Amino acid sequence: MAAIIYDVENLSKPLSVNSKIVLELAGICFLSLFLELMIIRWLSSEIRIFAYFKNIPLMACLFGLGVGLALSKSSRDWQKWFPYALLGIVSLICFASPLQLVHITMVDPTEFYIVGPIGWGIMDNTKPLSYVLQTLKGYAVLTGVYYLIVLAFVGIGQRLGRAFDQMDPPVAYTIDISASLVGVLAFSIMSYFSLPPGWWMLCVAVVSLFYFRKPGQIAAIALAAILGFATATPGVTWSPYYRISISDGIIPADGASPAFLYGHNIDVNHDSIMGAYDNRPASLAHLTAKQNESVLHHYDMLYQLIGEAPRKALIIAAGAGNDVAAGLRHGLTSIDAVEIDKTFVEKGKLLHPEKPYANPAVTVHIDDARAFMNQCKKTYDLVDFAYLDSHTALSSMSSIRLDNYIYTAESFRNAKQLLNEKGILAVTFYAMTWWQEIRIYKTVEEVFGQTPLAFWSPNGQAITILIGPGLDKQKALTAGFRPFTRADVDGKVAKAVADWDKVQITRDDWPFLFLRGREMSISYCAGLLFTMLIGWSFVRRSFGTFTTENSSRAMFCLGAGFMLLEVKSISQMGLVIGATWITNSFVISAVLLMILIANLLVLKFKPQNLVIPYVCLFATLLLSYFVPISVFSGLSLVPRMIASSLFLALPIPFAAWIFAITFSRAKEPAKLFGMNLLGTLIGSVMEYLSMIFGIAAMNLLALALYGLAFYYSGKSDAQLGPTLGPTLGPTLEAKTEE
Repeated sequence: MAAIIYDVENLSKPLSVNSKIVLELAGICFLSLFLELMIIRWLSSEIRIFAYFKNIPLMACLFGLGVGLALSKSSRDWQKWFPYALLGIVSLICFASPLQLVHITMVDPTEFYIVGPIGWGIMDNTKPLSYVLQTLKGYAVLTGVYYLIVLAFVGIGQRLGRAFDQMDPPVAYTIDISASLVGVLAFSIMSYFSLPPGWWMLCVAVVSLFYFRKPGQIAAIALAAILGFATATPGVTWSPYYRISISDGIIPADGASPAFLYGHNIDVNHDSIMGAYDNRPASLAHLTAKQNESVLHHYDMLYQLIGEAPRKALIIAAGAGNDVAAGLRHGLTSIDAVEIDKTFVEKGKLLHPEKPYANPAVTVHIDDARAFMNQCKKTYDLVDFAYLDSHTALSSMSSIRLDNYIYTAESFRNAKQLLNEKGILAVTFYAMTWWQEIRIYKTVEEVFGQTPLAFWSPNGQAITILIGPGLDKQKALTAGFRPFTRADVDGKVAKAVADWDKVQITRDDWPFLFLRGREMSISYCAGLLFTMLIGWSFVRRSFGTFTTENSSRAMFCLGAGFMLLEVKSISQMGLVIGATWITNSFVISAVLLMILIANLLVLKFKPQNLVIPYVCLFATLLLSYFVPISVFSGLSLVPRMIASSLFLALPIPFAAWIFAITFSRAKEPAKLFGMNLLGTLIGSVMEYLSMIFGIAAMNLLALALYGLAFYYSGKSDAQLGPTLGPTLGPTLEAKTEE
C-alpha cells in the first residue's frame, strides 16, 4: 500500500511513498518526544535530584537516540530492550519512596539547594563515612537512571534510523519534525488538564504496542502502564508544575487542651513548603504556650514591622492564601494576588480556613510575577514578595530555576516602579545559608541606592527586607525582631560561610540565585564526566570512522549550536511572556514550527548556497549578544511581546535553513542525524557554562560552534569536488548551467 506525497517542486507530479514507513516514522518520532517530556517531568517530581538536574535525563534521551540512529544498520537488535528499559524506569519512579530515592542527593541541600559550586565543602564532613555513602548512592542513582534511559532510547533511535534510511532525508526530517510537534502539543494538553502520570504512561503504551508485539514486550509495556495507575497516591493532584498532596495540619493536644486542626499541609513534590492555615486570633486563643509554638507567626511579622493601615497591595507568590489572609487581618483593603500555579489558588479556595480568596477585596492573577509587573499600570502602597521557592527548573533544557528571575536587580527595579509615594517594598526570603540572604539584601540595596532594613523571622530561618518611601524605620526597629545587617555578619560569621564583599548580586543575565558565585557544580561535573566517559566508547563503536568525517563533524556542531540557541530562547522568553510552563511548550513548538517551515522551503526551492544563511546567522547572533532584551521594555504590552519574541527568534530560521540544506545532502541520513543529536547533547552540557559567563555569552559560544560547522561544511564540499559543486559558493543550479 502506498501513500501519495506530491513533489513540492512540481505539485502535479505525485511521488509514491510507502505509507507504512511514513506512519511508522511519524509514530516513533511522536513517541520519542512525548516519552522524553514524560520522563523528565515524572522523574523530577518523584526523585527530587532530577528537578535540579533536569537536563541529565534530557541528555540521556539525546544520547540514546543518537547512538540508536548510528546503529540503524547493525545486525544486533537493540529495539527489543525498549519495553524492559521502560519498565525499569517506571518501576524506579513508582517505587522511589519505598526505595528511599525521593530525597537522595550528592550535596548538602541546606547549603546548595542541590547545586553546589566548586571549592566549597559539601554535606557534613564531620561524618566522612556517611558523606561517602550518600555521595556514592547519589551518583549510582544518577548513572543508573541515565543508562536505563539511554537503553530505552537506543531502541527507539534504531527504529527511527531504519525508517530514515528508507526515505529521502528532507522528507523524512519533515515527518520527524511534524510528529515531534504533535508530541509536544499532546503533552502540553495533558499538563493543562492536570492529568496524572498514569495517563501519560497509557499514551506511551498505546503507541509502543504498535511497534513491540512479542508477548514479553507486551507484558512489560502493559505492566509499566498498570504501575502508573496502581501506584498513584490517592488525593494527589498534578498541576502543570508540581505533584501536590494534602494532609491535615494538626497541632497535638497539650494536657487538657485538645488537638487543634490548624489547617492543611500542602506538600509540593514531596516537600512541605506550603499550607493553608488558620491564624485568626480567635481561633488560636485557646492554645497553650506549647501548642502556640507550632503556630506560624511569621505571616503576621510584616505588619508588626510596618504597622496596620488601609493599604492597596500587590502580593507576589500568593500560594494557598496565607499571606493574603494575613494582609486582610491587618487592614489591607485591596489586594492583587499573583500566583503562577492555578492549582495552589484552587486548593486555597477549597481548604483555607479563613477563605481569603472569597473576599471581594482580593483579585487573583494566575501569571508569572515578572510578566505581571511588566504589564501592570497600577501603583501600590505595598509590594510584598512573599515566601517563594519554586523547587523546580524553568525547563528541561535549562539550569535556571523557575524563581530565579524573580530575585534579580531588574525584577526589583520593576517592583520599585510600582510603588507610590507612600509605598513599601517587602521581600521575605527563606534560606538556610548566610550568603543567599546577603545576595537578596545587596540586590535590593543596589536597586534603591540606599540601605534597607532587614529582620530575622521568629524561627530564624528567613529574613524580611523592607525599603521604600512609606517605611516608618523607627517603628520597624522597635517592633522587637532581631535585625539582619552587615555588622551582624562581619567578624561573627566565617568568611568561608559568608563573605559580604564577594557575594554577587543577581541580574537577568546571571540569575543563579542558588549559586555562591560564577562557578559550576563539582558534583554535577563529576557525574557528567563519569557518564560521558562510559558513553564515548559506545559512540566510537557505533559510529566508527564516521565521527571523523567532515560532514558528520559539521552536523555535530550544528546540533550543539542549535541546542544553545533553543536554551537561550527558552530562558529569555521567560522574561518576555513569563516563566510559566506554557513558555516552555510555546518556545519548543515555535522552534519546531520554524524548522518545519525552513525544511519545506528547502524542499520547494532546493537552495544549495550556505553562505547567505551563515552570514545572516552570524549577524543575528552578534546582534542578540550586544543588544539586551531590555531595549523593548519601554513598549506597551502587545508590541513588547511581539518585538521581543521576534528579536529572540531571529537566529532560529537561519539555523534551521542551514541544517535543512546540510541534511538534504546526507548519504547516510540516520548516522548524520545521530551525530546531530549527539551534538545537541554536548550543547546541553555547554549550557552550564552560563553559570560562569552569563546567558548572553551563549550567543558567542553558539557563534563559535556554527563557525566550526561552516568550516567543516567547506572541507566536506571540497572533498566532494564537482559532484555537488561548491555549495559554500555558487548554487547547485549555477554549477549545472556551467
